Amino acid sequence: MTSAASSVTDWLDHSKIAVLNTKGGVGKTTTAMMLCTAAAKDSRSVELWDADPQGSASEWFYMAEEAGTPFPFQVATVNKITIKRRMSADLAIIDGPPGESSTIQAAVDAADLVLIPTTTSPLDVMRTWKTLETTGDKPTMVVLTSVKLGTKLLDQARAAFEDEGVYVAKSVIPHRESLKQSIGQLPLSMYGYDDLYHEIMTLMTDDYTAHTQAS
Repeated sequence: MTSAASSVTDWLDHSKIAVLNTKGGVGKTTTAMMLCTAAAKDSRSVELWDADPQGSASEWFYMAEEAGTPFPFQVATVNKITIKRRMSADLAIIDGPPGESSTIQAAVDAADLVLIPTTTSPLDVMRTWKTLETTGDKPTMVVLTSVKLGTKLLDQARAAFEDEGVYVAKSVIPHRESLKQSIGQLPLSMYGYDDLYHEIMTLMTDDYTAHTQAS
């Protein structure tokens, strides 16, 4: 492995990804849990940092553990102060709170990448802009969730963001009732989150390479 490749790997192995949206009900916690699962399947040491006072990620984690189907990672509760600490794992994925919160800004500041999940509902798309306003110059990606493939809503949602220069993940998360029913247990399928994880890792690697070449 070359020294340049080693530098990229080292950087990826000390990264934080914040999953945020001020609007609830858009698949934020599911996205965080499933991306952690995908990272673990990729043999990466990963932790989920639960910054949501509702504790949905922690509850899901412990329910799955009690059911005998534990997730292949650990969950830690954090707040706007502890979210700044160094992680013990290679990768930390932060499940942020909904609503107006100083913790959201703390998560943005701590993150190397911000993911904003949203459904293709016009109302959810419109409310996503409030979250986008908090990210500033931080690398940001919108992830379309609960998508009904082949619909005009999918095309319209993607165009609404891309026309304003917002990066939208090529990997979309399709609407699946079985995904909703898997809350509280380890899902049997990845529902497209494995593709999203690999897209994120590729983009973060490319971004790091471009940054170091420019400097």
